[in-house]
Amino acid sequence: MRADRVKQLLKNGVYRAIGEAVSGVGAPDDGGRALRVLMYHKVNDLWPNPTTVPTAVFDEQMRLLRELGYTPVSLDAVRDYYLEGVPLPPGAVLITFDDGYRDNLENALPILQRYGYPAVVFVPVGFLDDGRPLPHEDALRVLGVRNETVDWEQLAELERGGIRVESHGIAHRPLSELEPDEAVREIAISKLRLEERLGREVEAFAFVKGSLADYRPEHASLVQQAGYKLAFTSVSGANGPSTDRFRLRRYNVEPYSARTFELVLAGACDLIAVKDTVAGTHVRRAVNAALGTSTR
Repeated sequence: MRADRVKQLLKNGVYRAIGEAVSGVGAPDDGGRALRVLMYHKVNDLWPNPTTVPTAVFDEQMRLLRELGYTPVSLDAVRDYYLEGVPLPPGAVLITFDDGYRDNLENALPILQRYGYPAVVFVPVGFLDDGRPLPHEDALRVLGVRNETVDWEQLAELERGGIRVESHGIAHRPLSELEPDEAVREIAISKLRLEERLGREVEAFAFVKGSLADYRPEHASLVQQAGYKLAFTSVSGANGPSTDRFRLRRYNVEPYSARTFELVLAGACDLIAVKDTVAGTHVRRAVNAALGTSTR
């Protein structure tokens, strides 16, 4: 069995064990959980393919949102909640995608349209021009697995279909690895290029990788200074009225079973956020290196 498959099975088991243990001692308080943000990357049936949710599993998860009483909301609704205090509906969920994979358009969009859900995709503009693979896709291409990204023309298709396009920087590099002037460029120039193409204001930024080791407080300030209204991390957890709107948390969604997906949404697995601390990120990377499942 491939190392990435073993890793996925282990992660699912850990999430399920933590979630069941927490749910067994009482339901989490939902008062501070006004907004859950789901973070997807690829939606396809290629294998082997890390960070992918198979199409049927994605469909099941979208169905479960409705059956479990959650309400997918738009980015505008999230913005208005944090800037103007406009209430969100109970069980509000924002569906997001990182990296701008073409399967978001081809596979995820038809499913979202069938359920009537809005969504957001964060694209790194440096990979919209010439079909270059994202840095972490090189190893997969050697195996014959090609995860193409959208191009500039397809951004309009995404938006017409109900998936709003926002910024994920330029070169898909964590801001913590960059010099200050490079970080400013990633944040500001990506916004300007998207606005020129889309003909509207770009209001949201997603930090690449997004753990507490991948960006620093000053980067959140730079995002605000550049004129964004919201920014999203990859730190696990839900968001409440007091959450910093430039450090909004997201749940990284994987091919969970229905029960594990339910537990994640309920907050029963929030203890796993320790993996997104600085120390937790370094431990996670060491484990990935030992298993041979590291990505760039």
